[in-house]
Amino acid sequence: MKTKILLINLPCYLTMKDFVDNDFNYNPSLGLLALSEYVSLFGFEAKVIDYNFGEIDYAALEEMICEEGFGVVGVTVYTENLNLVLKFVKKIRKIDPRIKVMAGGPHATLKPDEIIKSRYVDFVMAKDGEASLLELMMYLEYGEKCITEEHLEGVISKRCRNRERENVTDLSLLPIINREHAEIDRFKNLVTLYSSKGCPGRCIYCAATFISGAKYRVRDVYSIFLECWLIFHQCGQSISGLFFIDDIFTVQKTRTKEFCRLIREYEFPIYWSCESRIDVINEESIDMLAESKCCAIQFGVESGDQEILDIIGKHIRLDHLEKIVSYAAQYELRIHLGFMLGHYPDTEETMRKTLDFIRKMLKINGNINYSVSINTPFPGTWQYEHADEIGLEITDHDYSHYDLITPVIRTEHFDEAMLRQLYQESGSLRTENAACSVSQDE
Repeated sequence: MKTKILLINLPCYLTMKDFVDNDFNYNPSLGLLALSEYVSLFGFEAKVIDYNFGEIDYAALEEMICEEGFGVVGVTVYTENLNLVLKFVKKIRKIDPRIKVMAGGPHATLKPDEIIKSRYVDFVMAKDGEASLLELMMYLEYGEKCITEEHLEGVISKRCRNRERENVTDLSLLPIINREHAEIDRFKNLVTLYSSKGCPGRCIYCAATFISGAKYRVRDVYSIFLECWLIFHQCGQSISGLFFIDDIFTVQKTRTKEFCRLIREYEFPIYWSCESRIDVINEESIDMLAESKCCAIQFGVESGDQEILDIIGKHIRLDHLEKIVSYAAQYELRIHLGFMLGHYPDTEETMRKTLDFIRKMLKINGNINYSVSINTPFPGTWQYEHADEIGLEITDHDYSHYDLITPVIRTEHFDEAMLRQLYQESGSLRTENAACSVSQDE
């Protein structure tokens, strides 16, 4: 019997809480499901547990590990839950000291040395994990007669820091995810899937380029469409739509056009939504999406001040955004705009311009949703690595506070108290806009 692997996603209590509590669009970890699907093709049995859905029951976990004989436990590490991960793997080792513990995920890619130094972690994997995990499992199963520890690309161990593995260039070579490998009743409302990896953007506050690569890599459009149908048949009436988690779903216009054609031609029965960038969207794109069961599209705007956007490398135009938002008002197409307070060149004046810009967007299109977060210098981002140069003082190094709503920075122009105050004000803009509309009607 081949070595069995247990893949675990631990909670990010603050970041994920609203999604889980409201049954909105949190699904069992897509990344772990992809890993389990891949290694299962080669005869390794994998099981996925996502603890964002409830408290960690260590007694039940120990019983399962012992009864089912898992030899490897893999854990996804985010910056916010690093401390929890390190406590968790210590308890895993107490259950069975022979278990091999590996860690992957965003923080493992950004800061592997912070994880491998734990005496309870044997291996750390960076970036795309499918091939790295398979080779690691082959090494643990067959030893160096199959592959040596020094040749495990993308894997860091106590003994070896091997070279990085190149990202998968043809995503269509990876298997379609079978969500029945998780608890199928966990998939409610929106089900997430991906059609591409990588982001060509160079935003100084974002680690996406470092984690998933600067090269935009795509799946074949027919593979994507087949997965949409598989999800529909597996999850049935419990879901209301699909959400593509790609950084930029619409960047390749020909592929987007073909996907929309398939949706219409084969009368796909449920709605879908995606993330994009406003600089790859025009009026024709809005028409095409709205007529192809796309019910929502999300744009990262980050600031309502054009000069701030130029400085932080966002490379979008607010006047173009306003034009598209206004044009889209003719459709029942929800547009979600994401903003961020506390960019290093921000002042109180520029941040209040952001709040004013949100007010403006709410007035010109009644289908606007928005979110506001607080700039957080995640390890690996340009602003984190150059904080001293740009006058960004990181005041809190407790990663559990890196939740996008807790201020952990200050500059000569703002402090934590100002960020907290403006963030609180941002939460009432929709109510404020509604009250203003009622007043005008009266």
